[in-house]
Amino acid sequence: MTTPPKEEISSQPIDLRTEYENTPGNIDPDSSPRFSWRITTSQRGAIQTSYRLIIGRSYNDVSRGQGEVWDSGRVESNQATNIEYNGTNLATDTTYYWSVKIWTNYGETEWAEPANFTTALRPERWSGDWISYQPEEGDTNGWRSQWCDPDANSEEWVQIDLGDSYDISSVSLHGAEPVDIVRTPDDTAVTISWSENPLKGFGFPDAYRVEIANDPEFSNSTIVARVESESEKKDDHDGVPTSAPVPVHTHDDISASGRYIRVTATDLFEVRPSTQDESHIRSADRRVEQVSAWQCFALASLTVSDVNGTDLAADCSVEASSSCETNTWSHNQLVNGCTESQLGSSSPLLRTQFDLDKPIQSARIHVAAVGYGELYVNGDRVGDRQLDPAWTDYEQRVFYTTHDLTDQLQDGPNTVGLWLGRGWFAKSSSYWVSDGSPRARAVLTIEFNDGTIQRVVTNSNWESTDSPLLENDIYDGETFDARQKIDNWSAASADNSSWDSTTVVDAPGGTLRPERIEPMRVVDTFDVEKVHDHPDGPILDFGQNLTGWLEIDIDDPDPGEKVTVRHAEALTEDGDLSITDLRTADATDTYFARGEETETYEPRFTYHGFRYAQVTAYPGEFDTEKVTAKVVHTAMDRRGTFECANGDLNQLQHNSVWGLRSNTHSIPEDCPQRDERFGWTGDAHISTRALLFNYDAVRFDEKWARDHDDVASEMGYVPDVIPNKAFEDPADPTWSITRVMIPWYLYLHDGDKGILREQYEGMRKYVDYWYNNTEDGILPDSYGKFGDWLTFENADGRRGLPHDLYNTAFLYQVIDTFAKIADVLGNTTDAKAYRERAEYVNDAFNDRYFDSAKGMYGPGTQSSYAVPLFFGMVPEESVDIVAGNLAEKVRADGEKLQTGFLGTRPLIHTLADHGYADLAYKVVSQPEQPGWVYMVHNGATTMWERWNSDESVGSGMNSLNHSPYTHVSEFFYEILGGIQLDDRPITDHVTIAPSLVDDLEWASASVETWNGELAVAWEQDNSGHYELTVTVPWNSHATVRLPNAANATVAESDVQLSEDTIAGIEAVESDGDDLVAEVGSGRFVFSVE
Repeated sequence: MTTPPKEEISSQPIDLRTEYENTPGNIDPDSSPRFSWRITTSQRGAIQTSYRLIIGRSYNDVSRGQGEVWDSGRVESNQATNIEYNGTNLATDTTYYWSVKIWTNYGETEWAEPANFTTALRPERWSGDWISYQPEEGDTNGWRSQWCDPDANSEEWVQIDLGDSYDISSVSLHGAEPVDIVRTPDDTAVTISWSENPLKGFGFPDAYRVEIANDPEFSNSTIVARVESESEKKDDHDGVPTSAPVPVHTHDDISASGRYIRVTATDLFEVRPSTQDESHIRSADRRVEQVSAWQCFALASLTVSDVNGTDLAADCSVEASSSCETNTWSHNQLVNGCTESQLGSSSPLLRTQFDLDKPIQSARIHVAAVGYGELYVNGDRVGDRQLDPAWTDYEQRVFYTTHDLTDQLQDGPNTVGLWLGRGWFAKSSSYWVSDGSPRARAVLTIEFNDGTIQRVVTNSNWESTDSPLLENDIYDGETFDARQKIDNWSAASADNSSWDSTTVVDAPGGTLRPERIEPMRVVDTFDVEKVHDHPDGPILDFGQNLTGWLEIDIDDPDPGEKVTVRHAEALTEDGDLSITDLRTADATDTYFARGEETETYEPRFTYHGFRYAQVTAYPGEFDTEKVTAKVVHTAMDRRGTFECANGDLNQLQHNSVWGLRSNTHSIPEDCPQRDERFGWTGDAHISTRALLFNYDAVRFDEKWARDHDDVASEMGYVPDVIPNKAFEDPADPTWSITRVMIPWYLYLHDGDKGILREQYEGMRKYVDYWYNNTEDGILPDSYGKFGDWLTFENADGRRGLPHDLYNTAFLYQVIDTFAKIADVLGNTTDAKAYRERAEYVNDAFNDRYFDSAKGMYGPGTQSSYAVPLFFGMVPEESVDIVAGNLAEKVRADGEKLQTGFLGTRPLIHTLADHGYADLAYKVVSQPEQPGWVYMVHNGATTMWERWNSDESVGSGMNSLNHSPYTHVSEFFYEILGGIQLDDRPITDHVTIAPSLVDDLEWASASVETWNGELAVAWEQDNSGHYELTVTVPWNSHATVRLPNAANATVAESDVQLSEDTIAGIEAVESDGDDLVAEVGSGRFVFSVE
């Protein structure tokens, strides 16, 4: 190897980052922050040999190389990413400065320009209360009885004393739909399953009778109504969640008189365990409990009317056989005039006013607002965060954001305001239940120039009122009444005469943690591309399936004039919006005008997945220039690019990127448009590597890895969907591998060893749980739920079989991966033990499913061949035979894939990895169904949920913007671009091995790593000659595989290849027909003739 020339590189390190961010303002003071940097150089083979990192509280001192908080000393290491802090405990709410100088094989740099980070608050340092707006009754569910044992054949009753005897014409029972969590005596939450919503009509009896009497003991009563059994049926809809209404039973044929009305539930509503084994359900802290079913009787309201319709029961006295009395359940709520369960306020405004009388040095506010919140100071909104904070299990963790208000505060009066929305906190859906009305907690710390400190905190002295946002819902959209706008509500001189006091409310329950994930923002905009005339209003086509909302200008509306915007992904054959596949999501925004010359509206606490939007009742002539589509999602930086000579594949890359970005709203979603938008583990483990190639998603995925901690059972398993309040059964073991694979992928793509350490015990318990449920090394069929979901072969409905084959193969993958993680962390004993487990499972798998004589696995489907090949489970002597059989199967299937969620990624990668890259390319570029290009040719701009989504419109499970099949982008980077990660981080080493398939003239791919840009570009002609350009970033190494070059003439930058004559090339050797070069950093241009 040649010694690099002594030439100058950049004079100092650049791009200094703390926890992957340049100047973070909310670093956990109890953590060990991680620091990274890089340099710029055009010199080959440049590597760091040592570094010295300092931290202090003074910018000037640190810039001079003096750090009193921590000085690492000179450390002999080439590591320049994720250097962990190892000093004394950091102070809370404090700004620190840091710098680094490094030594390289080219010499020593100067100290870097100091960067800074500021710490957040420790949980115990928070002061102030959680507050909300609770007008009139506040959060109200209604009345319910105490829980009772169903084996007791109990009856429960509730009665109303009208105060006098009246002629009664009708009695109405209004079902409840609780707005907060309902728990049984076992401390188990009542939750919504996929096909049943027990919270809609919670406690409504299956049978009851209504009696009228003139004595409170009902010794001589008249039965005026009797219901023997509940007739409403809850249907499964083949996997589509039910949307049955809350029951209301009105008995209006009554002709009787009396003072007392009693309703007796003779067949009580029952809450049953929802797990496969009905002797077990999980409690709030995910323990496994032995519990029974429970029964109760509940109503939101009981109305009693005379012939004139007068409600005789209003505010009357109520008695019951038993009664639950809490903030949200009470016997008084049965007659308070609210005929349904309701939130106190779904979108309140909160504010406080205070005076400042001396110059300030700094002002920082920490805000926890759930579900969503916006901060306003002295009339202006602070920042550009949308739908903030990020979604978590609020009983486990609540995120808060931090803002520097030094420049926003002023001498004299000041106002700080919060505008809250429901978000997920006050939302019920499958796998999720509401926690109650939106609420917030905030701490503002003001430090004056004289060193004194003033704090402003949320408490009962704050003021509150309803906002003009009458309703807001993630699925359904918003209703905004501009006539109720309060001008300058957060201005320093705001009038407070009509505002109410706030209510101190219960905390969500979770620990307050600084929000470290990137916020959601408006990241792009689209103008109208085409207009479709429609009798109900113009349908706007934006040319791209996206997530977000519309901003619309409305000229000269009358006061109260109503404008409606509805959203959809597609149009029907008749030219209407196709809304069936949204299921119960209304996806509609409604605006009531104020009556001004020009009014501008855009939503704030909802989002939609759409390409088309219909504007109804727009006043006057509609102008497309009045409308802009705004793209809203987690604002991750773009990291990677791919392009090639095949235009269809370029469109596929575009569709993948949009499918990935559209499904990142603080969690990796399955889809962004229908009544779902959940963190399905199966969808995420398939698409995460594509996300990490295309985006800087390390903070995003670290957050979601921690979400796994919040839902993990004590036994180790996690549910199918994360976050999750349904406390469901263990997930399908082929899907929930995200518990192990997400941290591992973060290590490979970002060198994130910290997340491996943090998640290690949780991963171990997960692996142990599934391994301990094997039978002779096989994970039984009974644990499978989805299998090779939406496959075209060997399926039971949408479920690809056999479950036990896939269960066991994916179990092998996570055990083997966990052994690798143990190796990385130096846990050699664990590595050995889990590797032995993996071998045991592998042997059992081959004994059960492999026919060595035929070289066939299981039923001989594409997936059953591809999965064990992809995971390295095939005996070495049989690999070529099995790979050949897979290739023959694909050819027999017309060079078309037949695979679903589990099998498709292994299929295309395995073909390429075993010498069938041209066949893999044909599968990926297949223009007929099933295939990706088929989607492109049918107008897709994102990825479909199904290979045949064009045939499934109206099925209720047919998203046109779904994340799983975006994994084809990973194929572009790894196979066509040749950027292949082994078991080391991309910042340390990468293999460059592009597949130069016959039907493709050129391709290029690049990834911005923490060390700089990694890039590959190749071009070939028909004679087999090609040029390969590789750019390896500073401080990195690469193994470059030159296909079919062992016996060719090879040059690098016009110099014949020789390890002794070319700088940066460390070794060259032949491997079969290929030539393999080991290179350091730099740009290399290889030509092969």
